[in-house]
Amino acid sequence: MLAGAASLTLAACGNGGGNDVFMPPSPPPPPPPPANFEAQFGAGFAAAFGNMATDDPNPVTAGDVNAIDKTADPVDVPDPS
Repeated sequence: MLAGAASLTLAACGNGGGNDVFMPPSPPPPPPPPANFEAQFGAGFAAAFGNMATDDPNPVTAGDVNAIDKTADPVDVPDPS
């Protein structure tokens, strides 16, 4: 008799398979924070250009300044008129 009452209870619930509940999808994760401006230029940029105005200057090394050849042949500048 108890089994009959249980089967009637399940039958009243719509055969036990009508409980289709769908949860809404979770929101997408937020985008990552943008990288700071100096990090976009690669490693060493902040070390090379992040000095304060009162810091000691870097010593000049060979190759920092290109030599000027004053004996080169001059090039005439064309007259636009």
